[in-house]
Amino acid sequence: MANPGFTLAEDAALKTRISTLSVSDDKSAERVLPVFFRHPESVTEKSYPFATIELLDIRHATERQHSHKMWTYAEGNDDLTDLTYYPDEMDEAALAALAPTDGFLKTAQFVPVDLVYQVSTYTRSQRHDRQLTALMLRRVFPFQGRSWIPVPEDDTMRRVTLTNWASSDLLDQESGYKKRIFRKVYTLTMNAEIPSTDFISSTRVLTVEGEINGHTDSLSNDPDLTEEF
Repeated sequence: MANPGFTLAEDAALKTRISTLSVSDDKSAERVLPVFFRHPESVTEKSYPFATIELLDIRHATERQHSHKMWTYAEGNDDLTDLTYYPDEMDEAALAALAPTDGFLKTAQFVPVDLVYQVSTYTRSQRHDRQLTALMLRRVFPFQGRSWIPVPEDDTMRRVTLTNWASSDLLDQESGYKKRIFRKVYTLTMNAEIPSTDFISSTRVLTVEGEINGHTDSLSNDPDLTEEF
């Protein structure tokens, strides 16, 4: 299901990526990892292992910010098209459906930001904990290189970087604090963008009537330069 909207699309993309993980043991060849956006409060909700996602911070990525510019999209006209998507909401096909047939769409350059996420995994088994740690650090968010997560709402690939990870085990309250819950905490940074203006719909100029009179300046030596249309 599509989840259009800033942070909603990124949340869904991150959850989809982590939800593909699974562990195995003597009782089950595959235990798919449930993912929550908060720690499950009800005992009936908890099914170990599981993972949680939290959005910690939104930072203005000034190192990716360029000078102010207006971007345009015109269906079927590559010369007028700067846009290929609208963050978290539209891919190029959606832009084509929205653009007027005799005009174009215009919007200000997007504001780059970094979303800081915390992903935590919880297990009651050391075996499951080790399996998830290996998957996270090798397959999902490796130390070397960067990970990429698709966001279907705007058909982009988002860069995700692992900035830190730590072991933070807990004592299980349900067992009278006699058993351990194995927990790993991963801090991630995902690139994103925020539209700074809504779309402005403009109509193309099809004909020009009248005349353009030239004048003498540093680029023209002919004071009588005149073009008629």
